Amino acid sequence: MNKNKPLAWAAPLVFVGVLFYWPLGRVLAQGLGGDWLATISNVRTAHVVWFTVWQALISSALSVLLALPVAQILHCRTFWGNRSARAIITLPFILPTIVVGIAFTPFYGLPTITRIVIAHVFMNVGIAVRIIGSVWQRIDTSVEEAAALDGASQIRVFVSVTLPQLKVAIASASALVFLYCASSFGVIMVLGDLHTHTLETEIYISATQFLDLPRTTGLSLIQTALTAGAFITAYKYSRGSLSLSENFDTQQQTPIQKRDRIPAFATILIFCTLIFWPLARIVAKAFTFNGTLSLSNFMNLTGYGARETLSITLMQATLNSLRNLTIATSLALAIGTYASYLLSRQRLNESSRLPVAFLDTIFQIPVGTSAVVLGFGYLITFSSGFMPLRSSWIATALVQALLAIPLVIRVVYPAFVAIDIHVHEAAAIDAARTEDVVRWIEYPLIRRSLLTAAAFAALVSLGEFGSTSFLAYGDQATLPLVLFQLISHPGPQNYGMAMATSFLLLITAFVIVYSVSANTQSRQTPTYRANSDPQT
Repeated sequence: MNKNKPLAWAAPLVFVGVLFYWPLGRVLAQGLGGDWLATISNVRTAHVVWFTVWQALISSALSVLLALPVAQILHCRTFWGNRSARAIITLPFILPTIVVGIAFTPFYGLPTITRIVIAHVFMNVGIAVRIIGSVWQRIDTSVEEAAALDGASQIRVFVSVTLPQLKVAIASASALVFLYCASSFGVIMVLGDLHTHTLETEIYISATQFLDLPRTTGLSLIQTALTAGAFITAYKYSRGSLSLSENFDTQQQTPIQKRDRIPAFATILIFCTLIFWPLARIVAKAFTFNGTLSLSNFMNLTGYGARETLSITLMQATLNSLRNLTIATSLALAIGTYASYLLSRQRLNESSRLPVAFLDTIFQIPVGTSAVVLGFGYLITFSSGFMPLRSSWIATALVQALLAIPLVIRVVYPAFVAIDIHVHEAAAIDAARTEDVVRWIEYPLIRRSLLTAAAFAALVSLGEFGSTSFLAYGDQATLPLVLFQLISHPGPQNYGMAMATSFLLLITAFVIVYSVSANTQSRQTPTYRANSDPQT
């Protein structure tokens, strides 16, 4: 079959169209069809929108400012421990948001907004480092060296020479971090108070507590417009810097000069310490019960918490999460890999009527959409009719797969693009079948990327909290939901169980991130071509 034919796109487009664009369209239609102007002009709504925007702006600005020195050291300099430092700094971005929120619960002495901003910076500074560093690594240093020889100071060289070349990467990182902070749900739910709400939490409260569907749809409309604007900005300026699986080219790095070693190592040490500090508190609390070292918190995981807080045990919630993870990861990997394959072929088909950028955007939009809005879309779209998915546990896995597909494409598509076209030409000359080319030539070259994509998809499924809060209930609750129930009910037993579960999730995430980092750095082929396509 000719994979360049439009019919080949039927399966992935139908999957995304029915399960993403249909419920999202229902939300937008109801929002526009109702009295959405009254919702927007409401004083409470204006306050929520303003808080959502300004806390996201502050968080993104601080994340980018803190990321600049770390990006220069980790991506442009070689030193022992570079790989471990990169994995540590990336770890908070991969952690489930509910775990990040729990990590900062001991800081209740600080003002609420301070805790929220610190938690958002903690989560997103790693992705800002990766985006800016991947561009900084490719900058030609000859101009900087020439300016230094002419007597320019390091600050003058950075401001006049380096910074202009980093503007696009900084804009991309700022927009992406703003998107994540504006759509933050787990952190606000855990660290916020009765007077602190963002659009995400306000949508959830309006739908589940007040059953006010008109207001919920109006808020969803505003949130969709806000996140769409941030996503479009990030996507426009990224030109490849958003790839999660980046090429670690040590040939473009230089050793740290002797005079810079102490400041550089001190900077990395401080950052790693600041990252480990809240995580270390989780570890300490997980192994502490009544002020003494104990495994009681882990032993209590087989129960229902103090005063029967939970309706299911954490073991049952773990099985639910693993079941959803397996299905979501399998679907995301299958559809994302197939879409990546089609995109790579579409790129080579100059006569195609379906441009790569358009098709790529269709699959990338879910990553820039609020998970809470999508969960609400399922609530109003699939509660009845010929697809009553709302009453089935499979809805949670489907949403998780939709949110993971863009990440799979970001990892796998560059691997397909990087395969030398002469390989395909030689196979065509030998009359090799498409199936044989994929099995014997392409699969060995993209295998590592598939493993990386599967790891990221699994983490997305494991930590997803926004849409799950709408779709998973009763005996189908997942780990993030059970964690939130435990942390919401005071008491040493519930708190200890939450810390023990967070510790297990933390270890799982760190092992996956470190393995992905090692996998990426040991990869020699395929070589990723920078800026050749939207996702490379």
